[in-house]
Amino acid sequence: MSKVIQSHWWSALFVLFFPLLIMYAYSDFIRSSELNARLGWVLLIGGVAYLFRHTVLQKLLLGVLFLFVLSGSLDILYAVTFGGVFTSASFEAMALTDPSESLEFLLAYVSIENVLLLLFYWLVAYFSLKRILFKAPERRREKVFAALGILMILASIQQIHQRGRTFDVIPGFTGVAIDYSSGHQSIDIDIQARQALYDSKPFTAEMKASDPQTYVIVLGESVNRNHLSLYGYTRETSPHLDKLQSELVVFKDVVSPFAQTRPSLSVALTEVDTQNKMSVQQAISLLGGAKKAGFKTWWISNQQPLRRPTSAMAALADVGHFISHDFYGVEVNRYDGYLLPSVQKAIEDDAPHKVIFVHLMGSHLQYRNRYPPEQAVFKGAEGVQAYTDNLSRSELAYINSYDDSVRYTDSVLGEILSQLQTLDEVAALSFFADHGEEVFDSKDFKGHGPDGVTRHMVEIPFVFWRNNAYQTTFAETDQQLQKNAEQPMMLDDYFHFGLCFMQINSDLLQSQRALCSDQYEPKPRMIYGKNYDKELR
Repeated sequence: MSKVIQSHWWSALFVLFFPLLIMYAYSDFIRSSELNARLGWVLLIGGVAYLFRHTVLQKLLLGVLFLFVLSGSLDILYAVTFGGVFTSASFEAMALTDPSESLEFLLAYVSIENVLLLLFYWLVAYFSLKRILFKAPERRREKVFAALGILMILASIQQIHQRGRTFDVIPGFTGVAIDYSSGHQSIDIDIQARQALYDSKPFTAEMKASDPQTYVIVLGESVNRNHLSLYGYTRETSPHLDKLQSELVVFKDVVSPFAQTRPSLSVALTEVDTQNKMSVQQAISLLGGAKKAGFKTWWISNQQPLRRPTSAMAALADVGHFISHDFYGVEVNRYDGYLLPSVQKAIEDDAPHKVIFVHLMGSHLQYRNRYPPEQAVFKGAEGVQAYTDNLSRSELAYINSYDDSVRYTDSVLGEILSQLQTLDEVAALSFFADHGEEVFDSKDFKGHGPDGVTRHMVEIPFVFWRNNAYQTTFAETDQQLQKNAEQPMMLDDYFHFGLCFMQINSDLLQSQRALCSDQYEPKPRMIYGKNYDKELR
């Protein structure tokens, strides 16, 4: 038994996996890469330890393990305190907190539980590292492990280079901290470039009318329109929108050109599209167009604050709020409903002309983390439309939690619309999702991505609400919106739709691409090289 405890394998296993056990015990959200990364490092350390006969090399290996102890301590503390794992938003939230607030915060969350867990971890790690024995590879399996250790070093370098992120390879606090540091520097450059572009690029944008106007643009996440009762789904997943159907323009045939957030929003919220091949860094954003026209702008988000391209756009807004800062980056229990007071404050702002961007977490995996548990509605298989009638218990659970997340998004939209309905001035809301989601609809798969794309990954809801004041003030546009409700559209034309419905005259606006214009002309909808209407639909 003493030989086992003195083995470098035991030290590596304990140092790396005890924090993971605590994370599993206390956190609802853990990246899938955490387990793989820790297994990889156990093999790496365990393997190369056979080759580190020299005292200096042994001290280097002990130093690496000591750094993992420090990292693991922070992982334990964060998991017990917040019930989550470190993300880039965690670091962003901490960066916005001054030292006195941090000390006050730490004292508020100190508990016997996390102190005892840390003491246990430190004591076992200390005695384990103090008594660790190194030996040469004598048996065949030891030589195999030594070779595996070298291979793991090469694989780690290759993975970091290929993925462009560290947290998939270096687990816990350390990997996220490295990514945050490099990512924050890159985002800062993007923010400076977008501000410089807005200040220097010549373009025109002005309001057609001086009437007070409030516009809300809600960006959904991973919403497959085929899972909304508003679009004919047999389950009642959008009761609030269903009740308001007479006040809505529901566009029936809108798709995203991508099944990924970053490229989708890059073309939806800027003058970039799938044909003009512009660089996002050189493209004016819809928010920039609204700001130039004289609107006061907001960006209120439940997404990560260090994410392209939205972070740079958000920085251009007059008012920005990422609620992840309020939760110190924790993914769980951070529901979209928490945005509502900020949205209401923006709607009630004294500015006569307002554009409010609201970015939801929506139905992003894990679906069950996107809504309060007490608001779960769907339990059995009634109303489910799937690729097979013989769904497993796990598949059905995913579908039910996805439908519950869609229903929760509907409730958030309902609350925002009820706030807008109190206004006498011109008011409108546009809602769309960045992309859809395959949830065992047409094949044995959940999620989204460019590989094996299905129509469910790109078919999105696209809904427009406007009050009587909008319909009266902009009667011609309103009539055209209703006429075009059945027209096909791809989300890379949203930039022009946005300028159009907000009644912004701009030399950036192409009327033939604006769904609210009488000059609108549908175009072939190509998605990852496939014609949607001929190959995916």
